[in-house]
Amino acid sequence: MRALSLGALLLAFVPAAGSAQDARAQMQALQIAPLRFNPPQPKKVTLSNKVVVYLLEDHTLPVISVQLVSKVGVANLPDSLWGVGWQADGLLRTGGTMRLTPDSVDKLVDFYALNISFSTDHELSTAGLSGLSRYTDQLVSLGFEMMKSPRDDSSRVRITAAQQQENWRRRNDTPGSVLGRAWSQVVVGNHPLGRSLVNPAEIAGFTSERFRWVQERLYCPQNFVMGVSGDFREREIVALLEQQFRAWPACKPGLREVPPVAYAAGPRVVLIEKDVNQTNIRMGHPGGIKLANTPDYFASQVADFLLGGSGFTSRLMSRVRSDSGFAYGVSSVWGADTKREEQFFAGAQIRAEKTVAGINLMRAVIGSMATEPVTAQDVKLAQDNEVNSFVFRFENPGQIVAQQLGYAVDGLPANWFDVYLRGIQAVTPEQVRQVSQRYLHPDKLVIVVVGKPSAFDRALSEIGPVTILPVDSIKR
Repeated sequence: MRALSLGALLLAFVPAAGSAQDARAQMQALQIAPLRFNPPQPKKVTLSNKVVVYLLEDHTLPVISVQLVSKVGVANLPDSLWGVGWQADGLLRTGGTMRLTPDSVDKLVDFYALNISFSTDHELSTAGLSGLSRYTDQLVSLGFEMMKSPRDDSSRVRITAAQQQENWRRRNDTPGSVLGRAWSQVVVGNHPLGRSLVNPAEIAGFTSERFRWVQERLYCPQNFVMGVSGDFREREIVALLEQQFRAWPACKPGLREVPPVAYAAGPRVVLIEKDVNQTNIRMGHPGGIKLANTPDYFASQVADFLLGGSGFTSRLMSRVRSDSGFAYGVSSVWGADTKREEQFFAGAQIRAEKTVAGINLMRAVIGSMATEPVTAQDVKLAQDNEVNSFVFRFENPGQIVAQQLGYAVDGLPANWFDVYLRGIQAVTPEQVRQVSQRYLHPDKLVIVVVGKPSAFDRALSEIGPVTILPVDSIKR
């Protein structure tokens, strides 16, 4: 009896065919107002020393975040200090201050539950300070002291040197690491933007004095753009920042402009022999596009999404993985920067016995962006994805402020958010075809291959003349 009752109950919840159609029609008839995304705008103030600060108050939670972005990085250092520059951020955090030993700094960080971090990159350096707002004075004072008077304790310098020695020893353990470093060496050469690993000669030059020389020039007032978000009052935080900057000396000379980049031209095939089951491949050439408010830039971003940036719906993934089964994953990146053109490249891990067939297929798919036009539905998918995902970069006040800092450093307008979305939404299928035709050149690709030639389906030389690059000759 219980089973019959349960069956009757389930049947009661199955809608009749007619009612389902009625419900569908009602849903389609709904009028939904367009969604408007208007993130709050930080307030821009300028301190007495000309440092620009973006402020966004939010008293929802008792926390505060202070972000500092320095408009110079490791590539601005003399070549002799490049290796020191990449580790200068870690020493700022772990090396103590002239007043406080490393252990004393750690105890203060733990006692007040502070988060303090530093990071150096090719063309910028950053500091992040966050914690409970009731400890704002302690947070800012300690974070600024670490930048203004770094100790770079010799014991911590030795630890850093030992860690980098181990990184160097293990540099060729994984094919992905070999491919990335080989690609940079082949395409960018010894340019500071192409270096990724500190070598033994540079490690031997690690000293407290050299670290301080670098830190004093990367982290100094005139290079900074700042942002503060969270639980604070404008008058109080501005007064605190003015106090911290008051005794901070001006930036010292010694840095340089980043040298111009000359990317290698193709066609070219480079092989690094390594006994692996999957062949690691990267192919590309100069991207030809700058990040700017231009139709070509926006069309290139849509093209990259459809070619290799959209996961399983991309052309590369569909044809190289799903249709042919040559690779587990394949993707593309069409880079752009406000200062210069970046690189376009596609990469994959391909079954060794399908290496040459996979390379040829990837080249053909790249070329198909010009010869097999994308549809309006394809472009709409890319536009919707970008619009819907872009808003997640503005989920909290810290992210909103970080976006403004990024725009300021890159020389973009404060409303770049709106400009970018309008530009993406204006792209047409024909613009995607045209930008692909002008800037993607499957016949001019530099192709770098890490794998075991004896396992390849055919000789790599079928693609073109092959240059052998011994793995131990990859310098950085």
